[in-house]
Amino acid sequence: MLTNEFSTHVLVTRPEHQSAGLCAQLLARGLQPIKYPTIEIQAISNKKTALQNIAQNDFIIFVSVNAALHTKRLLHEQWLNTNSTLIAIGPKTSETLKNLGLKPNITTNKPFSSEQLLKQLPSKLHAKSIVIIKGVGGRVFLLQQLKLRGANVTSIDVYKRILPTRKTLPSNTSIKYITITSQLALENLFILLHEQVNELKRSSTFVVFSQRIAEFAKGMGCQQVLVSPQANDCGLVAAIVKAESC
Repeated sequence: MLTNEFSTHVLVTRPEHQSAGLCAQLLARGLQPIKYPTIEIQAISNKKTALQNIAQNDFIIFVSVNAALHTKRLLHEQWLNTNSTLIAIGPKTSETLKNLGLKPNITTNKPFSSEQLLKQLPSKLHAKSIVIIKGVGGRVFLLQQLKLRGANVTSIDVYKRILPTRKTLPSNTSIKYITITSQLALENLFILLHEQVNELKRSSTFVVFSQRIAEFAKGMGCQQVLVSPQANDCGLVAAIVKAESC
């Protein structure tokens, strides 16, 4: 890791087990990442029964990498053998499913969102059965919109996001950029670093996944917000590199 006192420090708020790729890309660009997970992913263990019949649905939507991994963990040897249309939101979710032995029929295009998925699905889904595999909380937008198209939609939560144990930042470290991939990540950051919130809002640039998160950040008082060109690690890095070159 870079040790130059003039290094540009980037606070990486991804969950611990999902931050290595972003940190590696930042280092490759001469930036110094600081791991500071603001979300911890915790398994939900009582959903196996609910999952056992998901293969009977017309569509199965995996909203994230964690949705795929925790479904596999719960089903074990009963992992999916289905003719359902498998949908992955984002290329990382798609890649995870492939690594687990499944081939997604649909992967969302950029910007890898629920809104984009809806553009790729038929406008009429009358009587189609759809199950959304997700984590506790989050948006209900996709479920609502699919129901408006006539589908019978259910959702199953296979993991939850919790607040990690609080830790302090390295002393005498100026945080120039903070990567934010969800509204919850930002909310938790301000809880964990409550004593430094005002300074961060004033001095740091928040690099976020979407315009929706950007508006949320501005509403919370963040004065400098950048939207990444893609909702992935490459997009976050590209936004920071572009800002540094200006």
